[in-house]
Order: sequence, then C-alpha cells, then structure tokens
Amino acid sequence: MDEVQLHAAKIGLPISQAEQFFCYYESKGWKVGKGPMKNWRMAMAGWKLRWEAARGKLGGAQMVIYNDELRKVEAKMKSIKDSYAEHQSWSEQDYQIYTKLKARKVELKRLLGMQV
Repeated sequence: MDEVQLHAAKIGLPISQAEQFFCYYESKGWKVGKGPMKNWRMAMAGWKLRWEAARGKLGGAQMVIYNDELRKVEAKMKSIKDSYAEHQSWSEQDYQIYTKLKARKVELKRLLGMQV
C-alpha cells in the first residue's frame, strides 16, 4: 500500500483513489481479466485517466473529440430547425431526433466544463 500511495502522489492521484485502486486490485489477486497484471504503474495511470474523465478533467485529445462532436450536434440541430418554417409542425421523427441531440449537447457541454 505504501508503494502505491507514494506512486499516486507522484502522478497526482489523490490518496483516496490510490487506496481504492489498491483495494480493487488486491481483491482481484492483481489480475486483469484472467491474467496477471503486468504493470501496476500503467494500470494506475489508466485509473487516473478514467478518474479525471469522470470528474470532467479531460485530456487535450479527448477535448478535441468532444468539441468536434458538439459542433456536429449543433449543426444537425440547426439543420433540423431550419428545415421547418415557423408555422409548421415538426414530424414526430425529427422531434425525437432533435430531443436526443439536445440531450447530447447538454452532456457534451458538461463534459467540456461549459455552462449549460
């Protein structure tokens, strides 16, 4: 546990996450799937990446991907909206698609740390 906590501090992973990491893999016999873990330091690096993503602290590449998806979602929403005149009713299919796009837009903005 001491070595895991020391390494966690070195890479900027909170002690609580280091303890969670240790308990999780200790309970699994330090196995990944059915095979033995080959490199616990790399496993901890992956743990940290997943933890940061869950907390909204994304890496640069992931932010680019999410920004690109957000741009595409907004363009599709605009396309649907622009295809109707103000007095027209939306088709049920377009309404459902638009609603899903709107929810994804909110989710992407949260992931990117933008105000929703």
